[in-house]
Amino acid sequence: MRIVTTHLGADFDALGAMAGIRLLDPEVRLVFSGSQEAGVRRFLERERPALEELRLKQVRRAHLEAAWVADCSSLRRLGELGELIVRSGCPVTVADHHPEPEDPIPGAQVLPSPPGGAGATCTVVSWELKRRGICPDPLTASLLLLGIYEDTGGLTYADTRPADAEMVAWLLGCGGRLEWVRAYVLRPLEPGQLELLNTLVAGAVEHHVAGVSVVVTVARPSELVEEAAFVVHRYAEIFALPLVVAILEVPPQLVVIVRSSHPRLHAGQLLLPLGGGGHATAAAARLKGKSAVEVAETILGLVRQRLGDGPRAGDLASPALFAVESSTSVREAKERLVRLRINAMPVLQEGEPVGLVTRQILDNAESHGLSERAVAAVMRPGVSVVNADTPLEDLERLFVEERERLVLVARPAGYGVITRMDLFRRLFERQARAFPSALPRLPGGKPSFHNVLARLRERVGEERLALLQRVGEVASRLDMRAYLVGGAVRDVLLGRVPEDMDVVVEGNGVEVARLVAADLGGRIHVHEPFLTAVITFPSGLRLDVATARTEFYRYPAALPEVERSALRLDLYRRDFTINAMAITLNPQGCGELVDFFGGQRDLEGKRIRVLHSLSFIEDPTRVVRAVRFATRLGFTLAPDTERLARVAVEEGVLARLSGERLRDEVFLLLDEEHPVEGLAELERLGVSKALFPELTWGRTTGRFLRQVEAILLWAAMERVYEGPKPLVFLAALALRGGERAGELLAQRLGLAGEGRQVVAKVWEGVEKLLAVAAGPSSPSRVVEVLERTPLPWALLTLVVATPSQRQVVRLALTDWARRPWPVRGADLVAQGVPEGPWIGHAVRAARAAVLDGAVSGEQALAYALSVCQELRREPGR
Repeated sequence: MRIVTTHLGADFDALGAMAGIRLLDPEVRLVFSGSQEAGVRRFLERERPALEELRLKQVRRAHLEAAWVADCSSLRRLGELGELIVRSGCPVTVADHHPEPEDPIPGAQVLPSPPGGAGATCTVVSWELKRRGICPDPLTASLLLLGIYEDTGGLTYADTRPADAEMVAWLLGCGGRLEWVRAYVLRPLEPGQLELLNTLVAGAVEHHVAGVSVVVTVARPSELVEEAAFVVHRYAEIFALPLVVAILEVPPQLVVIVRSSHPRLHAGQLLLPLGGGGHATAAAARLKGKSAVEVAETILGLVRQRLGDGPRAGDLASPALFAVESSTSVREAKERLVRLRINAMPVLQEGEPVGLVTRQILDNAESHGLSERAVAAVMRPGVSVVNADTPLEDLERLFVEERERLVLVARPAGYGVITRMDLFRRLFERQARAFPSALPRLPGGKPSFHNVLARLRERVGEERLALLQRVGEVASRLDMRAYLVGGAVRDVLLGRVPEDMDVVVEGNGVEVARLVAADLGGRIHVHEPFLTAVITFPSGLRLDVATARTEFYRYPAALPEVERSALRLDLYRRDFTINAMAITLNPQGCGELVDFFGGQRDLEGKRIRVLHSLSFIEDPTRVVRAVRFATRLGFTLAPDTERLARVAVEEGVLARLSGERLRDEVFLLLDEEHPVEGLAELERLGVSKALFPELTWGRTTGRFLRQVEAILLWAAMERVYEGPKPLVFLAALALRGGERAGELLAQRLGLAGEGRQVVAKVWEGVEKLLAVAAGPSSPSRVVEVLERTPLPWALLTLVVATPSQRQVVRLALTDWARRPWPVRGADLVAQGVPEGPWIGHAVRAARAAVLDGAVSGEQALAYALSVCQELRREPGR
């Protein structure tokens, strides 16, 4: 006998999967290991589908040849039938979309899931049917649809996978019908079920465990016990609860139903110690001899074990404390607040907190003529200090009831600080985790704190991830925090492999870098003034480690001055929101994304956005940088950012930049894959007038620059030019601007050496090449001129030349100049020619003669010897 069975209390996913397995193994017979859920039983009674079913007593007497188990990997959940299967020793195949249980069926083979997984066992079975080319009959297809829709909530649950939707479409194509789905799965609550729902709500008690809302409800239902699982599920869904534990008192037993949407709270594992079971999102148990209070405490204890104690003050506190000494003047204290972009800070006296000052207090003090008085005279006395173990709830009371601006946290290495922003962010995280379905309705959409460790591992690889995690471990040992920051985070979220890895440490980045280098045998180079270090490892990997710092600008376009700070301020000093995110590296919370400014939202919206309104005024190079990122990533400037860029241009701040800073940013833009798009965007924003004042942009200029881009691609393929691409574009812009444009552009960008010559003298250089290519010049003459000409000029000559001139220059670049020299100086010396200036002349003459067709390659040596003889006969030789 061959059978297919499922878990106790079969649901529609189990029923549909069993029906589908009959097509994979036509000899199997259906056997329910126990009762079915009420909805399934009602369906079977009303619809009477043609499913031949065996009774358990028939299996007891039979010899089992093979067994299939649908929607269940747990031996215990099969009841007596599981014991019969194990005792028979027959081969077992499991079809299940749930993770492996703690009590797997011995020796069972597992039917493979679709790539990317499945949200229902019926999806797994349907995928196998399709793979084998078996199209189910309409009855089986309809039963499979029932299972998929039930276990995915009509394709709406978070664990729904693409394969679920794909299989729904395929089953509909096979003749499956949705009438049963509408009647038995996607049905509204009936009056009796609504009554039970009200009872569950009335008896609910909410517990907060590590910031997660856990609802325990006790009820005494009547005849609706079998419908309770559906009602509990709807209860959790309606109120967006991460964990619901419903304890139903049905003398002489308790029925416990758990529904979980929290990634760390596996429903089946929570009930396993109580003799129940299930999968990650749904589980049930029937108990005797226990009270509801006892069961509730047991489950809450298990929840606490899995979630830990929750956040404490030490977890939230930043180690970077901005404070002011009590003897500091009011004027100096206010300047410090403005420079650090904060609104309040504690006042210290001999290292201990004695009060608090705010911008408002200092403004009022200055208005009363107290600018030179010590802040101790105007501060608000006292500041709240807590220890590192203070729970989040106590912090809430301090900030709400006591109206504190900040709270200090006593730590072994000094004081940390928690601001209202820190607390609000953590409260939002807790709310978002507790009510994930509500997030799309909140401003900003998705949470800004989710874990991206898997994506980080995928993009940086195991070696670099292990290195980053080691940095996090070292930082934790020193009671510091380490983060991967900037462009690497952006690239990971975009699915790109980051080129560089920058780490920021709240505390002392140089100290962390030294310990990491010592641990892993790396070489370290420290930049003390900038609080940074570079580690180079034996494998060649390089890691930049910096201390979290803030910066301020004493005047527009000035170089920034830096000061040690917290992560938020370190990220706030950066250019754009998409570059102002971080990933936690410490073991606790490793992989958590930190996004204070909506960078992830802007990545999804494909926008470049600055962090504050003075960003372009403080650092005008960011205007060029914004365009560079926009063209590289295919993004657009956010409307407010574009407006701020135009304001900065109108204010003339680009003119205040040094040539070196402007040159570096322009070179990076011109080195992008498609720099012409960036140049066009600079023109649209009005930036080109400040950068290239002699150039009039228009359609012809755009067309000319695209021809330059095409020539560079050709030159790369032909290996004609391997120099810096930006230099060619700068020379092209100078050529387009007129005779004086090159000199002005080279001067504005602070170019020097060969680069200056290429840009400043491009006009006359191209004119000379054009003249040589146009006249009756021999190949040797063209090559001679070309070899004394910077290659960027030759490439630009190809763009502006006539077809005949272009042909000459192209031949010179790809053929004539590449031909091997027919004679070398060593060849002449070997023929007995004494060393002297005539050898060089003869070698060049032989090459010219061969290029011009005057002699053949075989005659070149004899020709060179004759040239040597003539030159040696000349007087004075």
